Amino acid sequence: MKKNFILIVISILLSNCSNDDDNGIDCQLFDPAFPSLYIKLVDSNGNNLIENGSVNPEEITLQNGVGFRFNPPNEFANPDSEIREFDNTIELFIPNESTFQYVIKLNDTETVTLDFLAELTKIPCNITYYTPTGVVYNTQNLELREGSSLEFITDIEL
Repeated sequence: MKKNFILIVISILLSNCSNDDDNGIDCQLFDPAFPSLYIKLVDSNGNNLIENGSVNPEEITLQNGVGFRFNPPNEFANPDSEIREFDNTIELFIPNESTFQYVIKLNDTETVTLDFLAELTKIPCNITYYTPTGVVYNTQNLELREGSSLEFITDIEL
């Protein structure tokens, strides 16, 4: 009887050990970062069109895409802080797909269509997400810069 009890206790302890694939991470406490995708609308001189008032962020809607939010200026950041690069941008939510399209209606007359490529990323605890790798606007490949860890930004010249 004692042997059976000891075997049961040992099997319970062994079944509760973490998986080697998770590198010792407690998946119940794991809070991973996920990628963010920001779009900056600029003119031919590189001026931010939301910042200078040419585009009203309250008029922006999506005709096609998962979702978005306007990223207003960070009033608490230092003027030369790297985070200021994301001021007056549109943050697009990244779907769980390797290719996706956003059709952004800026106002009653102007629409922007963006085609994205993304790659599947696997991290511990069986979590996956898609990381943007490319963007096409008007048949032109645009530069997709990584602003900081997992924050991607591109400029759309209108």
